[in-house]
Amino acid sequence: MISLYEANILNQKREWKRILDLPLPSALYTIDPTKRRTVFVGIGSSYWAARFSEFLWRQYVNPDCISIQSYDFVRSRYLISPNDLFVVFSHRGTKTFSIQSLGLAKKSGATTILVTGLGSPNHPTADIRIETCAQENCGTFTISLTSALVRMIQWIGLSNKNIVERFKQTIDNIAIPMKMEENLLPKFLGNLVIVGDLIREVVAHEVALKISETCYIPVRSFGLEQFLHGPRVTLDKQSSLVAFTSITEPRKDSLIKYAETIGAEVIEINEKKFNGISKEFTWLAQLLYGQQLALELSKSLGTNPDTVRADQSPYNEARDLLML
Repeated sequence: MISLYEANILNQKREWKRILDLPLPSALYTIDPTKRRTVFVGIGSSYWAARFSEFLWRQYVNPDCISIQSYDFVRSRYLISPNDLFVVFSHRGTKTFSIQSLGLAKKSGATTILVTGLGSPNHPTADIRIETCAQENCGTFTISLTSALVRMIQWIGLSNKNIVERFKQTIDNIAIPMKMEENLLPKFLGNLVIVGDLIREVVAHEVALKISETCYIPVRSFGLEQFLHGPRVTLDKQSSLVAFTSITEPRKDSLIKYAETIGAEVIEINEKKFNGISKEFTWLAQLLYGQQLALELSKSLGTNPDTVRADQSPYNEARDLLML
């Protein structure tokens, strides 16, 4: 019997195809995002959905956009105008600061959009509701994140007519589960570092989150440039570096050469691992690879990838004390 986490990984392609057969909310067809700033907001995996969306939006729709963690938005000061599109990602629709951010943006006159799972609560502060997939049955989110990204690609398709068709071709070419050689699992889990550049930085952070949630081990994630400016000195011969890179970005050569000179284990994941996947969507293949990596590590360690330690004491008691 496979875990819920693994089942959700395997079901992603089928869910993406289902979503693409559904229309977007009609109100989105009346909005011209090329003439308005877009603010993407979320927390946890939903924040990484916001970051992914920012990269995609800048590339395909309008460079006037930004991603903000919902806690930061609520507890700091950001200027929101009535011309802004304010997009909140919240799969459950219950995260305190994400829902509060909707209300604050609504008071500022922005057009508020909630990207959320089926069956989540309705919120009157959301002008538009974009639904993704059924509620995740697992504490470690996978399919909800990628389904939200599919909805964003579908929305981008209103401004960039061909991207949805190119994405459909990518779905057909992506193999799930990802093939993963056992000898490519990181050896040194006591000092596991995951690095990525540009949109691949978001991949690195989300993959680190998946490994933390499924394996319960300390793992650090960085943007490539951030890592080179200081944290690089924490690598040693008992370190594993997983680098999500692109062969088109030469800056990664400095990272790889440095780590190899130190003697750290280096596992580089780039376009060469994904034959048949267009470079346009390599970041998605890398994200799926990271999901699988977390699964394989969990299996090797004998951890439960479904519960985020909610079945263990004192973690269950401590969780009840949190406001999320």
